[in-house]
Amino acid sequence: MSSPLPYGILGGGPAGLTLAQFLREPSEVLEADNHPGGHASSFVVDGFTFDYGPHIMFSKHKDILAFMIESLDGNVQECRRNNKISFKGRLTKYPFENGLAGLPMEDNFACARDFFINPYKQQYPSPKNLREWLLARFGLGICERYLFPYNEKVWNIPVEELSMLWADRIPDPAPEDILKSAMGIATEGYLHQLYYHYPRTGGYQELSNQWSKKADVIYNFKVTQITKKDGLFHVSNGKETRTYRQLISTLPVQQLVHMTNLEIPDEVRRAIDGLIVNPMWIISLGIRGTDTEKMTAVYFPEADYLVNRVSFPATFSSENAPPDCYSLQAEITCRPDSPTWAMGEEEIFKHVVDGMIQRGLVRSYDDIVCRNVARKTYSYVVYDHAYEKNTTVIREWFSAQNLHLGGRFGFFEYVNVDGIIWRNLQLAEKFNGHPVKLAGKQVLK
Repeated sequence: MSSPLPYGILGGGPAGLTLAQFLREPSEVLEADNHPGGHASSFVVDGFTFDYGPHIMFSKHKDILAFMIESLDGNVQECRRNNKISFKGRLTKYPFENGLAGLPMEDNFACARDFFINPYKQQYPSPKNLREWLLARFGLGICERYLFPYNEKVWNIPVEELSMLWADRIPDPAPEDILKSAMGIATEGYLHQLYYHYPRTGGYQELSNQWSKKADVIYNFKVTQITKKDGLFHVSNGKETRTYRQLISTLPVQQLVHMTNLEIPDEVRRAIDGLIVNPMWIISLGIRGTDTEKMTAVYFPEADYLVNRVSFPATFSSENAPPDCYSLQAEITCRPDSPTWAMGEEEIFKHVVDGMIQRGLVRSYDDIVCRNVARKTYSYVVYDHAYEKNTTVIREWFSAQNLHLGGRFGFFEYVNVDGIIWRNLQLAEKFNGHPVKLAGKQVLK
């Protein structure tokens, strides 16, 4: 029997692959699929390249962004955001508060008035939930027209049930920018994502392809059982078993509990049962013709259209579509017990396309030359009021077993790939005993 490796990593997505690079001692990545990428994979249909939901590269952590860009070895390009919001039959600028002049006059006035004359600032000096925080920061006009309906559409719970943790991701609007926005003077919000990067060829998958070259990955290894004995982890796919001293799982924690022989306390099981993750329909379309608008994404707060966002993969890179074509990808998030999740593929497809035609994003069914309808069971991690308590209980208990959690659905955190890398740097520092350096600089201060 060979000696156990110091680290086993479950899952060959960005979380597992980057952690393997950061660890000082040998590790092994077990991936159920025949390729790397996980949730951040890409696929090709009739010459069109799509991601499983749009993934682009931006970050407030400049060293991490540089690491991601350099990983692509020149196969990368920079783009400028061109997002829109669908509102009352028109497309206005994103973020909503930076495009007030594009609204009907009465809506523009109400949003500006309620921002500057805002009684909620005094009413909620210490907000207890996201609804109170949004009202105090933005006023009723912007909240009622966009922030409340869009957030409830994406997270599928009332906005007052969303944790204050989410407020950390929403920049405070500058009063001067709101005034300029209402008057039609150009302003920009969410500046850290105004410019983004994306692989020139191969889709977002290319990041994982490159990272997999620097990790020891075993493909087609679908974990069925995890046994801990004499301090070692024995991981089996039903045919062979791999042994490790410490284990890091990026698999959904809801699946992990059914694989292990660990005696998981009732408190931990209740915390896992209390986690909320929304599934997602992904409807990908290849369109014949020229995309003259070159939008990046359109957001839909309206309740009569199930789609919450449409992205444009061929805007990310022209290589994502054949010549004389472009592409769209619609996302529909919902609860797993909702009528939306129970709909059939044809019904979903028709609803999406009819709505696109009505809103001028697609001219007709005749222009659609490629289609793909997919479901993703794990997509959106929801921050309800019990989120912090539940995740603390879960993370602390698993870590004490030397079974560490990582990735969006393992650590259970709604972050992009840059945030996953940041978490991995923290974990690797704990394992290695010193900070990891990227691009010659210490990322963790």
